[in-house]
Amino acid sequence: MSKDNDLQEEIIMGQQSKSKLEQTVSAGINGGFEFKKGEKNRFLGEFRERVLQALTFEQVEEAGTYPEVLEAIKDTEAMKLIINRQVDMDRAKDYINLARDYDLSFKKVDSPDFKGDVALVVVSDHAVNKKDVFIKDRNSKLQEKGIPEEIINAKGKKICDKCYDLISKKVPEEKDNYYKFTWFDKLIGKECPGDH
Repeated sequence: MSKDNDLQEEIIMGQQSKSKLEQTVSAGINGGFEFKKGEKNRFLGEFRERVLQALTFEQVEEAGTYPEVLEAIKDTEAMKLIINRQVDMDRAKDYINLARDYDLSFKKVDSPDFKGDVALVVVSDHAVNKKDVFIKDRNSKLQEKGIPEEIINAKGKKICDKCYDLISKKVPEEKDNYYKFTWFDKLIGKECPGDH
């Protein structure tokens, strides 16, 4: 058992031996006992079992959006998108817009008690107990699928038909993070970042 769990168990046991009056007075003086506070500090004030997806600061600030977050936002269990205020809001605006598009409420939070690098969570109002809430880093996922680094680094930019087709074929969930060259781009001879 971790130190955090040991401490929680000790506090709970200590509270159980007190009368209702003593518990009420203690809660009034000390603000009450908060169950799983360490866990809530890691997930932006939410219990881990309510989290559908979580992103790190680095992931939120990447160009484009993670399709897994969109799927979590669309999930019928989803109730709220929560973003750490320390995130660059210009980078987070795509996630906020997705939440708005699907009528999901969102809020920005900040606390000196927050721990770790979680910057965004999609949560339910009840336990969903999703096994893995952390999304694999996009670059690693794309590399595993055989996408060249030049194309990976072109997220949010225009790419040629050949490179766009490669993305569409190997990782279709990522194609919304890329744009196809227009006929004008082709006419003026724009070079694709994916051409080697």
